[in-house]
Amino acid sequence: MPVTVILGLLLLPLLGVALAGPSATGEPATEHIRRTTRRWRWAGLTVGATVAAVAAGQDPLGRGVLLAAPLFGLCVLAGVVAGESRVVVRPAGAARQAALETRQVRHYLPRRPIRAVTAAAGALAVLLIATTAAGSADDLGRAGRSLAYDCGEFAGGSHGPWAGSFYSFPLALVVGLGVLIAALAMYRLVGRPRPQDPAGDLLRDDAERRRSAAAVTGACGVLVTIPLIGVSLFTASGLLSNPCRPAWWTATAWVLFLLIPAWTALLGWSAVAVLNPGPHADRPTPVPA
Repeated sequence: MPVTVILGLLLLPLLGVALAGPSATGEPATEHIRRTTRRWRWAGLTVGATVAAVAAGQDPLGRGVLLAAPLFGLCVLAGVVAGESRVVVRPAGAARQAALETRQVRHYLPRRPIRAVTAAAGALAVLLIATTAAGSADDLGRAGRSLAYDCGEFAGGSHGPWAGSFYSFPLALVVGLGVLIAALAMYRLVGRPRPQDPAGDLLRDDAERRRSAAAVTGACGVLVTIPLIGVSLFTASGLLSNPCRPAWWTATAWVLFLLIPAWTALLGWSAVAVLNPGPHADRPTPVPA
């Protein structure tokens, strides 16, 4: 699995530079920002799809398939960070200006989607903690790959695969890294200075910042929801496989099943947000002095 991550880190800057191309002479500052962030985002999408395809075929025990979607989201987030880092806002005139304003992350994040993504991330964390605690070794001694149950003195068994430590540890590592990259992306997005027009006036580029914030939110949604759906299905199936399960196991399994349509809807929004974060501002307005 580390090979696929290294492959993505090597391919992303090369593809981003190839897609960037020369900047147009006299190109408006906000248009330059839009083109740069869009191209790097698409570089992340392309590399992410490649890395996910490679990862999915590497581990016959299913860890590759489980990590394919989070690795895809990780590459998209890396592309957003790279795009924000490549945006160089140079003053158009001899005088430099700076806007006296307070910008915060919450000003640019889509409110309802970020709450839904946060809820999904919390659900995934709780689910992985529970499945890791309940996991046991399989018949070949691989820790956390099955769910053992005991129905009495003469009855017992196990069910697998189960999302114990064999799967949860690498998944938590990739998702955690994605969250850190998302935080870095938002830090870059909020801290980037305002562009200037040829007259030296500062321009509002809030629309482009919101586009990037929507892409970051969507990438986090992909990062979280696909493994959440997969782990929910495997967990519910494992709980229902126990012939002497307690009633709360049955209730938990059906709650997991019933939540899947909500996670699927969030995944759909996330995919759209990554591919098309929203319209850009055609006429940027000056920042009031």
